[in-house]
Amino acid sequence: MKLSIITINYNDKDGLAKTLDSVWNWQQGFDDFEHIVIDGGSTDGSVGVIEQYAGQLSYWVSEPDKGIYNAMNKGIAQAKGEYLLFLNGGDWLAPGILSSLPFDTFVEDIVYGDFIYVKENGSKIYVRYADRLTDLFLLVYSIGHPASFIRRSLFRDGGYDESFRVVSDWAFFCEQIIKNRCSVRHIRYDVSYFNMYGISARKDMQSIIKEEHHRFLAEANIPVTPMLHDNIIEKIETLEHTFSYLTKSKTDAFLASKRMQYYTRKFIKIMFIIKKIFKQ
Repeated sequence: MKLSIITINYNDKDGLAKTLDSVWNWQQGFDDFEHIVIDGGSTDGSVGVIEQYAGQLSYWVSEPDKGIYNAMNKGIAQAKGEYLLFLNGGDWLAPGILSSLPFDTFVEDIVYGDFIYVKENGSKIYVRYADRLTDLFLLVYSIGHPASFIRRSLFRDGGYDESFRVVSDWAFFCEQIIKNRCSVRHIRYDVSYFNMYGISARKDMQSIIKEEHHRFLAEANIPVTPMLHDNIIEKIETLEHTFSYLTKSKTDAFLASKRMQYYTRKFIKIMFIIKKIFKQ
């Protein structure tokens, strides 16, 4: 079997319905896969949604779990596919994407596609990745979990680190790609839609995310200190804000301004620092 799609869910009946609908009804035209659903004991009617697809699912369960990554690990334990795709409840596949992907050419450990962020107001942000991933990019951003096909054998020594509440998939990609140098390939397909109103987007989770980033960097022995990691993120966010302002300003006037010259010098300085650290 080529692919195992793992969907976890907790009290998101409507989101789960959309996820399952995208896998089974949106003209996918591909049958070399299985679908596993791990529900955390939902009480909002999610089980009824799952039961509508029970005959098509290879495995499903609804029971209390210990968090996001405990649920994913339950799915990994049941999976039989060569590659795993984690498509959480509330995320959905692009119509017809499974029949469009070149699965016959997949030989790498991780094959990652592009995806689309969907905000609560329905607006979309199209995420396009580079064909070559730098260590810096993975440390600061990472690749899209619901658009990444991960060889199941990468989990042979265990699943996701359940000591992390929010960032274990990011830590996994850093560990496998930066430290273990597993093989990676980019495919230029919009694989899935990712909702931006999940747990990692909540404001009350940002301090936890920062703490978990710091802990991983310290434990993984990656040559980037937590302080430098935060500083790089802060500088990039400043530059992103600047270019956002640029799109709403008179471009010619801004390019000629002292402010633009200042940010250009800052940007060049940051790039030299990054190059020195990673020697790339």
